[in-house]
Amino acid sequence: MTVLLPLALAFAGPAEQMLTNSAGKPLHWTSMPIRYHIDPTNAAGLVEEATVAAIVEASAAWTFVDEAQVEYRFVGTEREAVGGYDDHSVVFFTDEWDASPDLLAVTSTWSNEEGEILDFDLVVNTADHAWAIDGDPEVEDLQNTLAHEFGHALGFDHDPADDLATMFASAHPGEVAKRDLADNDVALARFAYPPAEVAEESTEPAHAGCSTTGRGAGLTALIGLLPLVRLRRTTPAC
Repeated sequence: MTVLLPLALAFAGPAEQMLTNSAGKPLHWTSMPIRYHIDPTNAAGLVEEATVAAIVEASAAWTFVDEAQVEYRFVGTEREAVGGYDDHSVVFFTDEWDASPDLLAVTSTWSNEEGEILDFDLVVNTADHAWAIDGDPEVEDLQNTLAHEFGHALGFDHDPADDLATMFASAHPGEVAKRDLADNDVALARFAYPPAEVAEESTEPAHAGCSTTGRGAGLTALIGLLPLVRLRRTTPAC
């Protein structure tokens, strides 16, 4: 038997899936692309080059939604990433996990008072979970999990209605269905990021992040955005 997390009984649609900051403002990016780095160092035995490719593919699930202005852009690797608000978004791994061992990964975002997201970090739990990038049915799939987490980085909450949606709250070991967005995920991206409401790309150099000039006051952090968890099995998986 598989035990799922408790979920809402009613779901009105994309508007209910928008996360808010401590001021009650919906989280959102106001300019594209969203630049991020990857620290591929990991204790899971994943080949670094393939790891980077899997992470980039996970972010691309949101980038290539028709009629939605979302663009993630991988801008390079770095070493010894630690996270924190620094106007520098990064995806990295840790085997020093101090949160619930059920959690596969945690996404943290920082916004100003108006809900504009300024920075995100995404950390993968290698202390409590084994990982694969080839769909191994016995362990967690990196691309599947990170497609979900990149949705949180856009300001999206869990989808309580569709267990095949990328933004559903849990995943089975070996699951790869969440690598590709479901209809609900596509509708959410279109709702939150319609092309006419997103600013054109900045002319900053490719290595630069969004400027934080004038945004220090009222900075709020939303850490651990309802992260994806592994489904708990009371009987061994077949």
